[in-house]
Amino acid sequence: FPSHDSPGTLNEKEIEKFLVENFSQTVKCQVNVGKKRNDSLHIVDILIGGETHTPKGKKRPISNHKGGKLISLKYQEVAGTAENKIVFEVMILQDSIDDYGYESAVIVLCGDNGWTWKEEYLSERFKKRMKLLGPNVNIMSQEEFLLEYSKR
Repeated sequence: FPSHDSPGTLNEKEIEKFLVENFSQTVKCQVNVGKKRNDSLHIVDILIGGETHTPKGKKRPISNHKGGKLISLKYQEVAGTAENKIVFEVMILQDSIDDYGYESAVIVLCGDNGWTWKEEYLSERFKKRMKLLGPNVNIMSQEEFLLEYSKR
């Protein structure tokens, strides 16, 4: 469906809407999924499944740490911003899986604009290297993600 960002790129709200309409489990956005190892809050773009609660007067849901999949959406608008953080993202997502018992995580590389490393990140060689760092973290294109998560 159409996007407001750039042709072929869905924004976070559109991906959330797609998941709500096509996925049987709960879909929550901008979820506090615990603390990173440096003690800062870890806010994930989307949590599929699992349980959350939203404290009175707050907008952001907080995970109850009862399973679910972590989804991190990466948009590469300016050269070097998102794509320099992919390896770190694998690490902190795997930390959350290890620390809080999430099932798995997916890093979604959204859109085509500005990426210079996208093909490398989607290559089997790179994914194999990242499995050493984050065995429960997958990296996929937005197209692959929408295809996989439209069937559930």
